Amino acid sequence: MKPAISRRDMHESVAFHMGDMGFESVSTRAGWTDDLFHVDGRRVVGLGTITRSPVDEQHLTGIHQTFYLGKTNDRWVHFSYGGYTSEARSFANRMGIALFEFDGDGRIVALSRLARSFYRRKPTERWKVRAVQEVARFAALSLIMGVVLTFPVVGWTLLALAALLVAGKVYSRVAGTSAPSDRAQRA
Repeated sequence: MKPAISRRDMHESVAFHMGDMGFESVSTRAGWTDDLFHVDGRRVVGLGTITRSPVDEQHLTGIHQTFYLGKTNDRWVHFSYGGYTSEARSFANRMGIALFEFDGDGRIVALSRLARSFYRRKPTERWKVRAVQEVARFAALSLIMGVVLTFPVVGWTLLALAALLVAGKVYSRVAGTSAPSDRAQRA
């Protein structure tokens, strides 16, 4: 059996995973019971179950009737920490619910063909996007360092601005805590 996981850990992982799949504006929030949470996004809606025991067909049927049927224009997803029974998987395939499960290492795994079809980028392409982002960050940092080294006055100016910013923050905290308030002086 898997170790216990917090709702917050699942929320963050699910929101990141949905964004990584290409869905936009995905957020998670608490569900109507302690072991459920909602997944809301542009063109996608779903629930997640935070139990270590597998989700059964009865549980998915109840969710389908009370939640998914009212969201016919969105793609339906369900996340589970404890997995699914074979009957629940069959039901989800018939109804068009994409199933995802947390594996033992905390990664999210697509369990159905429908769930795998939601990936807009192949997993092998994601590293390319991240690599391009890292190269852009490195180039920007190199450009800044080049300007600072070429024009020392720019570096000294940035250092002076940073020092003024820090001094201002320190002064506002010290002055704010040691000065009596107007109400105390009036009393």
